Amino acid sequence: MKKIAYILKEMIYMIKRHKLAFLTPIFVILAILAILVYVIGPSVITTFIYAGV
Repeated sequence: MKKIAYILKEMIYMIKRHKLAFLTPIFVILAILAILVYVIGPSVITTFIYAGV
C-alpha cells in the first residue's frame, strides 16, 4: 500500500506543479482500474477483453 500512496502523491504533485488539471479524470479512472485489477486479479479482466465486452 505504500507504493500506491507514493504513486498517488506523485501524481497529485505533478498535476499541481505542471497545471495539468485536465488530466485528473484520466488519472482517477486509471487508478481505479489498477486497484480493481490488483484486488480482483487479472484473470477476470482478461475474460472480458477476450469476450469483446
